[in-house]
Amino acid sequence: MKTEILSQEKNVVEAKAQFTAEEVTKAVESTYKKISKQANIKGFRKGKIPRRTLELYFPKDAVYAETMENLIPDAIDKMIEEYELKLIAEPDVKPGEIKEGEGFEVTVKFEVTPQFDLPNLEEIEVEKTVYETTDEMVEDQVKRIVESRAEMVPTYEERPLTKDDYASVQYDTFLYYEDGSEKKAEEGQKTEIFLGADTMRPEVVEALVGKAPGETVSIELPVEGEEAKKDHVVKSRYEIEVLGIMKKTTPELTDELVIEITQSKHKTTGEFKEEVRKQLEAAAENQSKENLKDTIVNKIAGMVEVDVPMTLIERQKDSIRKQQAERIKRENNMTMEEFFEKSGMNKESYEAELDMAAMNIVKRALVLEAVAEANDIEWTPEELTQEITSIARMSGVDPKKLQDYIYGDRDRLFEMAEKIRNRKTVDYLVTTVKVTEVPEKKAEEKVEKEAE
Repeated sequence: MKTEILSQEKNVVEAKAQFTAEEVTKAVESTYKKISKQANIKGFRKGKIPRRTLELYFPKDAVYAETMENLIPDAIDKMIEEYELKLIAEPDVKPGEIKEGEGFEVTVKFEVTPQFDLPNLEEIEVEKTVYETTDEMVEDQVKRIVESRAEMVPTYEERPLTKDDYASVQYDTFLYYEDGSEKKAEEGQKTEIFLGADTMRPEVVEALVGKAPGETVSIELPVEGEEAKKDHVVKSRYEIEVLGIMKKTTPELTDELVIEITQSKHKTTGEFKEEVRKQLEAAAENQSKENLKDTIVNKIAGMVEVDVPMTLIERQKDSIRKQQAERIKRENNMTMEEFFEKSGMNKESYEAELDMAAMNIVKRALVLEAVAEANDIEWTPEELTQEITSIARMSGVDPKKLQDYIYGDRDRLFEMAEKIRNRKTVDYLVTTVKVTEVPEKKAEEKVEKEAE
């Protein structure tokens, strides 16, 4: 078999493979032998059926078609290996006519990863924003931690509720179905609510404001989402009784509270605040490093000239759509269509933003792949095992079972290996480009000046 490149335009390579008449004849004979081992013909044992007999039962066109199916994968594999092609889509195959005793040609179009020139990485200059941890930030964080220990206690007030109140309530839930039937779904459920919370439904707040302990309100709400449609529920009704007005009491920061919060790791408020400062500084440094990595990759992506294939962009858009649909379903129990309708989001604007996001993600991925290729950066089996073990420990699953699962899923295995390679590539970039540290305030001033 001989192969040759016919043409190459942007990221599409067209190649041709030629099989000699002898190779075709040998392949046809091999097909007949395979059929002989599989066919059930009375009077003959499998594998011992003469070709002339097989020709009576199996049309030549079918034999030639199967022969072609056997030859084409070999041709594709050879062209990919010989010309070092990195495919991003299934090849477009155009086979010629095949006949025993004659040569056979097949033309294949390959859509491959685009090639482009990288800039001199050592000459690239980027700034790393250094975030400051102030005393005010420490005090705010300490306050949040202490407030997380707050408790709700009854006030025993008999006044009407306001929008700024916490309340203890008890409620029953009733569901109404399309056929007119009614069902009590919940009874005597107790909870504490804050009427000023952003998550509170306006209808509930409006009904409760002005009600005093001991009073009851009835609220009807439409039922939305796929589950409601599936169960044929059209609306719900809540019978809510106000049990009492509550207040939030926050403990005072004392050495005793510090011992309780830290489980005796720290014994004084001073030690506790110092620990909080260290945690904030570590978080700030981590944020600074992550932002630096994004800055480097984005800068290189902005410097290179590459025609990003629509195949990769559309594939990335599909992935983003799927992730967003799953998130909206999980968080709001809505389909994407329902979300568009409820939120008032313009579909055209959404698609335009999706195009831009997908383009940026793909271009960044192409840059990382090119840098990795140029600098022989690869993942190792040991790194993959470490990654799987780390995920298993965080998830509380058996590392061996997780490893077997991942190795049994080719796509998931490739995704994890690529993640490791990309991480190593970004780490390489951080140590290769020229990095200048800039205080947060100066970085903000620079952004403001550029925006003017």
